[in-house]
Amino acid sequence: MDELLDSASSVERNQIVGVTNFEVVFDSAPGTVTKKIYANGRMQARVIVCISCHDSAGLEVRPTPEILETLKLIEYLGGADLGSPWSVSKGPNKYRHEMSGAGARVRRDTGESDDKVVRIERWVSCEQLDEKRIGAAITLPNGKTVKSNNPSAGGSDSYVTVEAIAPIQYGYENFRLTKVEEFSGTDRSIYKWYLGLYFGGAKVPLVGWFSPEFDSYSEVEIYCQPWRRGTWGYPQYIVCAIADYFHEAIDMWLPKDSADHSGRVEENYLIDVNDRPGEISLVQGFSGWGDRSVLTKTQPFAITVLDDFGTGHNLEIVTNSNNFELELK
Repeated sequence: MDELLDSASSVERNQIVGVTNFEVVFDSAPGTVTKKIYANGRMQARVIVCISCHDSAGLEVRPTPEILETLKLIEYLGGADLGSPWSVSKGPNKYRHEMSGAGARVRRDTGESDDKVVRIERWVSCEQLDEKRIGAAITLPNGKTVKSNNPSAGGSDSYVTVEAIAPIQYGYENFRLTKVEEFSGTDRSIYKWYLGLYFGGAKVPLVGWFSPEFDSYSEVEIYCQPWRRGTWGYPQYIVCAIADYFHEAIDMWLPKDSADHSGRVEENYLIDVNDRPGEISLVQGFSGWGDRSVLTKTQPFAITVLDDFGTGHNLEIVTNSNNFELELK
C-alpha cells in the first residue's frame, strides 16, 4: 500500500459499517478548491482523499487496507467513475505539476492531527480541454458504496475542481541548436549539439522526446551519410545520433583503416551526453574514411520534444547537405 500517505490498521473487534470523515482536497493552501492543469495528458494535479470510518459500536476507526483498495475518483455531478479523457494514477510522473505564478505548494494539514484519518493521494491528468468536479467513492465490507457527493447516503459533500486548459505551444523559432566541439583531428572529429527551448529570454526546460519511427532502445542514429567522394581531409562519413533523457553517454562509431591496411574497421568513442539540464543532446561524427556497408539515412528526422509540463512540440531535425550543420524546421 505504498500509495497511502498514512498506514492503515485493521479493526478486529467490530466491523466497519460507515464513514465518519470523507473529504477530497488539494495538496495546497487551505481554501484552494480549483486547480488548472494543461490538457496534454501528462501534467497532473495531486488530489488527496481523507477518510475515517466508524464501526458497529459507533467508534471512529481507521479504514482497513481492504477498504482503501476500493477507493475510486468519481465525477461529483452524477457519481460516475472518472474516465476518458481523464486519467488517474497512484503516483506522480516526471513532469511539472504547478503552473508559474501558482505560488509555493503548502501541504494541507487536513486529517494529519487525527490518527483515525487516512490520507490517500491520486494524480489526475486530462488529454483535452475540459473542467471536472472530482469526488471519491469507497466500498465498505458490507458491500455498501459511499460517495463524497451524497451526504444523505452516509457520505459527505466534498469535491475539488480541476480545469484542463490549452497548453502553451511554441513555434520552431523558439528552439535553438547550439554546437560545441568535442574534439577535432586530421581524420576524425566529433561535435555535440544541444537542442533547447527559449521564450522571453529564458530557457524552458525540455525533459524528453519521442519519434513515431524511432526506437531509442535499439538504435540512436538519426542521420548517416556513409560514403562521399572527395579529397583527403574532406569527410567521407558523417553520422548523427540523439540521446534519450536517461542516457549518460552514447557510443559514436566511426570508420578507420585497419592497422595492416587490409580494410575498414570501426573505432568507438564514448561521448558524455545530457550534461546540460533541460536540453536534448545530439552527437555528430565525421571521418575521412567511408564505409559502403552502412545504410544511408538522410531524410529529416521528425521529433516531438516534451517541455517540463509534458506538452509536445513537433519539429524536424535536418542535416544540411552542403555544410552538414544541423537545422530545425
